Parts: sequence; C-alpha cells; structure tokens
Amino acid sequence: MSLLELKGIKKTYLLGNPVFGKRKSVEAIKSISLTMEEGVCLGLVGESGSGKSTLGKIILGLEKPDQGEVWFQGKSLYCLKAKELKELRRNLQVVFQDCYSSVNPRLTIGEIIAEPLRNYERLTSVQEKKKVQELLEIVGLCPEDIRKYPYQFSGGQLQRINIARAIALKPKLIILDEAVSALDVLVQVQILNLLAQLKEEFQLSYLFISHDLQAVNYIADRLAVMYNGEVVEWLDDLEQLERLKHPVSKKLLSSVLPPYPGIL
Repeated sequence: MSLLELKGIKKTYLLGNPVFGKRKSVEAIKSISLTMEEGVCLGLVGESGSGKSTLGKIILGLEKPDQGEVWFQGKSLYCLKAKELKELRRNLQVVFQDCYSSVNPRLTIGEIIAEPLRNYERLTSVQEKKKVQELLEIVGLCPEDIRKYPYQFSGGQLQRINIARAIALKPKLIILDEAVSALDVLVQVQILNLLAQLKEEFQLSYLFISHDLQAVNYIADRLAVMYNGEVVEWLDDLEQLERLKHPVSKKLLSSVLPPYPGIL
C-alpha cells in the first residue's frame, strides 16, 4: 500500500469580480495522478505558477479538488468523518516557506512547538516541557529557548522551530513547501542537512516542493517536474539529471548554480 496516492486531481479557479464582467477560468491543476511510498522524499519542482503549491494544499486538505481523490495511508482524505480526519492529520504535517507568519508572535517557542502535542497527546506539564526541550535539541537549538519568543530568533532558527513542531508527533509525511527558499544559502545548507538527518533518524517521508532544482537534487529520492498544472516529467534516479528532456526541466537545470558550500 502506497503512503500517498493521487487519482485524477483537477482544480480550477475563477478569477475576477463577476459584478464587473465575465470571470476568467484558470486551471491550476489539470489532471495529476501519482503515488508515493513510505520513507521516500519526492521532489516536486516547477516554475512559479506551475501548480505545485496548490497540489500541496490539496494533499493537506486545505483546498478541495474539483475532481479526483487523495488517498493517504489507504484512506480517501475527502470521504472521512471529522474524527477520522483529525486522527489521520497527525501523520500529515507541513513546513511552509514563510517561517515568520507560520508562528504566532504572541506565543513562546515552547507553546508553539507544543501545539500538536496538546491536540493529540495527553501529557502532563512536566512531560510536555521535557518533550519540547528534546525537540529543540533535535533541531539544533537550546532547551532554554523554550521560554523565548519568535522575534528573538533568526529566520533559519525559526524554520528549525517549525520543523520541531512538524516532527513532534512523528508523522508519516511532511510536506515542505518552499521550506528553504527564503533563507540565505548557508542557512539553506544547514536546514537541508537537518532535514536529511531527521529523515534517516525518524524514517520520515517528505514531499519537497520547490522551484530550486539544486535543493531538490540534494534531498530528494525521486523527482516530478510540474508545468502548467501537469506533471510533465519523472526521474527516479537524481544522479542522472542530465537525462531530463522537457524544455521546462532543461530551463530549471540551466539555472542551477554551483554546488552549495560543503555539498559536492
């Protein structure tokens, strides 16, 4: 059984105000079917507007497709009752691009990371504190940071905090939506190394959404290239990037910079 399976996903948006004239129909996702196995990092790469983030939102249940089905752990995501969906969601987490808007500035770091634990686990205050401090250490931060607030951290540190929150329940799948694209290159390296380490340590599965083929190449096991709402090319061996044939794949490949510092 596949961890994630998409069957004929389609999504169309209507743009414009109907009061002022005819609305424009835009196909964000034309027709996508794919499967993803447990323990795999699938890189989903494409230019801005290709539909990759929309697809991520559909998988998360934040957007509902016009047609098609999303199967996660053998269950149809859009046919579940609220209680069943909540239980399934503990195994489906996300890290977004904007690390600043992903956290509540009024909450301490401890409260931010503890949010999923409070939703799903029945921990005492002592147990919760210990767990949060362990998570902070896992992502390379200090246990004492539990009392601090988001404004006291850099972008890279905040993204580590978002990752700590995402792994708190040991989910089966984490969707990383442009999770490193807003960071400086050296910080990107650190976060990518952390993600690779956590994937190995906790047997995590990632859907790594990005426009940066270099970052995808570093962390992903398989590659799907999106263009104009469709998956136009697949690659099972990322050591053979030169075999990419689609024009948009070649365009993304030509934009790849020299390797990250420390990554060969």
